[in-house]
Amino acid sequence: MAKKHRFISAISQMTENGAPVYAGFNHFRGEATFTSTFNTCYFENRTLEKIKGGGINDSNYKCKASGEYYRVMKFEKL
Repeated sequence: MAKKHRFISAISQMTENGAPVYAGFNHFRGEATFTSTFNTCYFENRTLEKIKGGGINDSNYKCKASGEYYRVMKFEKL
């Protein structure tokens, strides 16, 4: 079985111009689980897939279900 990584992370939903969607509330913060290659991130009820080559709006992951863009920042390994 592949090793999974757990981090305390901040996840911001991004607009098309690169700004966070919620101006007064910049991000969701909590525990996120990543696959061994960091290509997939699981956070709450979201499955986020890594954007190869970087996102068009300062994002680095895209929601598999909704297609929304997110900026994922890892802080502390659990």
